[in-house]
Amino acid sequence: VVISGKERKIKIPAGADDGTRVRYQDFDVSFDVKPHPVFRRDGNDIVSEFKISMADAVLGRDIEVETVDGPVKIRIRPGTQSNTLIRLKDKGVPFLNRHGRGDHYARIVVQIPEKLTSRQRELMEEFKSQ
Repeated sequence: VVISGKERKIKIPAGADDGTRVRYQDFDVSFDVKPHPVFRRDGNDIVSEFKISMADAVLGRDIEVETVDGPVKIRIRPGTQSNTLIRLKDKGVPFLNRHGRGDHYARIVVQIPEKLTSRQRELMEEFKSQ
């Protein structure tokens, strides 16, 4: 940071959010945090979306989701509905000026196929009649 023509190094505290103000010796710094293309911040929690197929929602499976700390495996249980939130404890943003972290919520979005083959349609009709 350059202040009054003088370059100064500052440490950005973990958990700083948009509008956070921090006092450094003889000056204040206000942070302008840009949105991330994948992760959305909600306080100290992080929310991201993961798309799964209709078959995976019905039958269940394990998937790998990306977090700010790297990939984590989560289990999609059979019968998972679209917009289900799966909580990844302590995988969110660090709390400002104290210990601990928020959580990461993986929002599951079930993708419904727009086009079906004749065989897929036949199977869906059979499933529907059960």
